[in-house]
Amino acid sequence: MLDLKNMVFDILGKQQKKVFSAHDRATLVAFSACFLALLYHATAFVFFGIFRVYTLFISNIFSVSLFTALCILIPKAKSYVLMYTVASVEVIYHQILAEYILGSYTNFHYFIFLMGLLPFLVFEDNFKYSVPFTIITTAIFLITSAINFKTRFFLHHDILLAIRMVNTFIGFSMIVLIIFVYILVVYKIEDELKKHNDTLENEIRLAAFIQQNFYKHDNLGFKEWDLSYYNRPLAGVSGDIYDFYETKNGAEGVGIFDVSGHGISSGLVTMLVKNIIQQEFSAQEDNELWEIVNTINERVIAEKGKIQNYMTGILMRIKKNTIEIVNAGHPYPIVYRKTLNKCMVLEKASEFAGGTIGIAGFPTFFYSQYVDFDEGDEIILFTDGVSDVTDIDGKRFVATKLPQIVEENHDLSAKDQMKLIIHAIKDFRGSKEIKDDMTVIILKRKAEK
Repeated sequence: MLDLKNMVFDILGKQQKKVFSAHDRATLVAFSACFLALLYHATAFVFFGIFRVYTLFISNIFSVSLFTALCILIPKAKSYVLMYTVASVEVIYHQILAEYILGSYTNFHYFIFLMGLLPFLVFEDNFKYSVPFTIITTAIFLITSAINFKTRFFLHHDILLAIRMVNTFIGFSMIVLIIFVYILVVYKIEDELKKHNDTLENEIRLAAFIQQNFYKHDNLGFKEWDLSYYNRPLAGVSGDIYDFYETKNGAEGVGIFDVSGHGISSGLVTMLVKNIIQQEFSAQEDNELWEIVNTINERVIAEKGKIQNYMTGILMRIKKNTIEIVNAGHPYPIVYRKTLNKCMVLEKASEFAGGTIGIAGFPTFFYSQYVDFDEGDEIILFTDGVSDVTDIDGKRFVATKLPQIVEENHDLSAKDQMKLIIHAIKDFRGSKEIKDDMTVIILKRKAEK
């Protein structure tokens, strides 16, 4: 099939062109139709000359000249509307004349119908020409089909049968050509898509590998806190940011952020933002956390430029048993109190607190919230991929099942609780597909020594 394609484009002088472009399809169909028409009229010119049908003999001189000129012009043309219209007027006139002289039995009028089908290929996506052209040619075909022309020039019945068979064969050949073009287009598109998908998959795997190493935390552990985290990207590369910080003065921090969208674009933004957060958290130890988040917001807006992604998130700074928390439009975390053996939602710290990170001109009011934790208390943070998980009845996982797991298994380590939570998410959502990246972080206050 590929050798045949190359041969066709050798004729057109376009060996390097891709057949699946609309213009190349139009060129192939227009040139092939005109080339076949040229051969047909050249043969008819000789045939009618031999049998002395001089009216058709003379008309075929004009037809041969016209289609020879079109075959020369087509490979260089940018649009075929005018040329195809001229060719169609010639075909309509010539076929009606041929039937008028030789009779309707010869089936010349079917070429008119065929010319009405090709504009959808030859005119590319220019439907304002294709539709009326097809309507007009179809109307002419129906009118000529309703008229039964008698033979006005005596030819043997076998000759008339041969003309009828030739006309049928050529019409069939044109239909085969159209099918061939589309088979070739589909084959080429599938081949190109496969190559593109293979390249894209390799790029996603590489990006995921780089991101995983970028977020890798070896020997991670806070002095007074038991820590566990889980991340599952939706599409290889995650749009979630989870990170852990430690300053020279011993302050520890946790960040969980969710960049809008998912896939490579949001994954790349996470790598930019991660550095910004890390730098500002370490550089502004003496400032309140809400001031740090303000600076992070300003830097993200400036450094991501025209990229449209924004993000929500929670940044926490830990000092012994107190956590300073700033929530930037993120799902509220869950706090477990051991003395009550009960989970509760840690709602926003102030009536006016709110805003997301990374949207220029969007009003924000970040607020630091201070929460004390006793031995065995926990805080569970998660992204939208977890908070949006529902069962078949529409019940939310974080509102029903998650608190139950933590309350019933509060004596387990953060790592063991995380295993139960991840397993429960799979069971809870059932056959529902995951629609976003999923990240969960558990911080559990250790017993004092």
